[in-house]
Amino acid sequence: MGRIAAHHLERRACIYVRQSSMAQVTQHRESARRQYDLKERAVTLGWPCDQVEVIDEDQGRSGASTDGRGGFGRLVAEVALGEVGAVFGLEVSRLARSCADWYRLLEIVALAKALIVDEDGVYDPTQYNDRLLLGLKGTLSEAELYFLKQRMQGGRRNKAQRGDLRIRLPVGYVWEEGERIRKDPDERVREAVDLLFVYFERIGSATGVACHFEDERLLFPRRHGWGSETAPLQWDVLTKARVLAALRNPVYAGVYAYNRYAAEPLDAEDQTAPGRIIIAGSHPGYISEEQHEKNLARLRMNRNRVHGERQKGSPREGESLLQGIVLCGKCGRYMNVRYRRGSPVYGCRTTATTRLCEDIHGRHVDPLVEAELLNALQGDELELAVQALEKVAERAQEIDRQWSKRIEAARYEAEKAARRYHLVEPENRLVVRTLESDWNNRLQELKELEEEYERRRREPPLTITPQQRREILELANALPRLWHAKTTRNEQRKELLRLLIEDVTLRKNDAPRCVEVSIHWKTGAVTRHRAERVQRQPHKTTSEVQARVEELWKEKTDKEIAAILNEEGYRSGYRKPFNKYSVERIRRGKGLIKAIGRGKRILEDRAAAED
Repeated sequence: MGRIAAHHLERRACIYVRQSSMAQVTQHRESARRQYDLKERAVTLGWPCDQVEVIDEDQGRSGASTDGRGGFGRLVAEVALGEVGAVFGLEVSRLARSCADWYRLLEIVALAKALIVDEDGVYDPTQYNDRLLLGLKGTLSEAELYFLKQRMQGGRRNKAQRGDLRIRLPVGYVWEEGERIRKDPDERVREAVDLLFVYFERIGSATGVACHFEDERLLFPRRHGWGSETAPLQWDVLTKARVLAALRNPVYAGVYAYNRYAAEPLDAEDQTAPGRIIIAGSHPGYISEEQHEKNLARLRMNRNRVHGERQKGSPREGESLLQGIVLCGKCGRYMNVRYRRGSPVYGCRTTATTRLCEDIHGRHVDPLVEAELLNALQGDELELAVQALEKVAERAQEIDRQWSKRIEAARYEAEKAARRYHLVEPENRLVVRTLESDWNNRLQELKELEEEYERRRREPPLTITPQQRREILELANALPRLWHAKTTRNEQRKELLRLLIEDVTLRKNDAPRCVEVSIHWKTGAVTRHRAERVQRQPHKTTSEVQARVEELWKEKTDKEIAAILNEEGYRSGYRKPFNKYSVERIRRGKGLIKAIGRGKRILEDRAAAED
């Protein structure tokens, strides 16, 4: 106690109070009470009560660093300004768990000639022995934090290796009492998850799945609470991000995945190092592990570039028929697609330089591949039509089940609201009015759902009339007509093409001015073809139009000549109507120059004098 001098008592005494987490703040009340009791000890040591300040702003903050500890920063600032005579803390770990922060505080306290007081005694950092003892206490505090953390992480990983540690479960799974994972007991939730994977296998694109759910007005569930069955269930729009998250989550394949984003698996000899823990077959899955790997591979294939290298990507809406599957015959890389005046051009540039490796216009290649594809399908039109009918019927059943479950859930909510309304005494008008309004809202929602469902039933693909079935079967004999129909989108054509063709390799051949085309079919067969590089004819005005302009240019203006040509049914080389500018170009091309202004009047005067 002899270390406390008069100049210490003239300044304030600061009591620093901290708990590591909010759970400790609410549950470990005795520790917090002992820290607040340090105020009485400061008064006992000689500080007036009004000169004792309690700093408890850092409740629920870790002492591992100064980040987020505004109270500790204010304490250090006041000590540095010489306003504090002693710093009180229950123990060193309450002030800091990091040696760097602890030694910085010791330096500042020593420069300010202040004291540090804990449960064991009073220390003067300017004294070597006291400073040595405080340094050892800080080191032990940091080591204690390390051992506590390792002990807790070890227990956590050991529990995860048994598959008993609760991880965040995606929608469709819940934790049961025995710390085991099982599928959601709600049948509507399970069917919605199944539908997501079925549609991705059918469409092959995360964006396509999200758009299909939106087109069919289907909702997707969301359950918070890390998989707690008691957590409320919500239904909202399915977004592309949620589709990607579901497709990439191995839990849907029956795999327990702890710390699945870690780069390396857990090391059995050094379990203190972070690592992932994977347990296959720990619970029932919505898909198999093989299907999960196929989905991941399909997602990677849908990307246009992976690690800087081009690849197929997903079919898009552009005019190019071979987008994503065309290879360069010189270097073997995937070729880019660009558009020149609306027509596709396939180009390849080497990675080392920007030198053009190959450049081939799509008008030489796309018609040939299209013809080969339609020829290959000639013998399978009926089978394709029957499969299309089966797929449409299957899709109709899936969507119909989802709507039925949705209406069933809405009807349950309306009946529950009705039961609550009937259980209340009629005299309690305040409660009755609220429950009556809720009942009416539920009934209105049910009515709107049923009306929308009836509207959807009258539209394909929910129902297929016999006439629609006959039309689909008739298309078996008119596949080219279906291929070229305006209602057929470019993405659908490319999707059909990719079902039969793996890739197409292109290479120019200047000797017989053609493009060598190698089609690699899904069956493994390779067919080789030659596409003639057709040169477009230049746009040229016919000789009849030129002769007519020569007849009219002396007596008519260019605008009048254009009107006469259009009335007579003539068109320009670009198949467009004439105007004064196009007539002027024709006239000047023939050397027919008109005099204008003063020169024109001089010519007219000369002609009159000659007459």
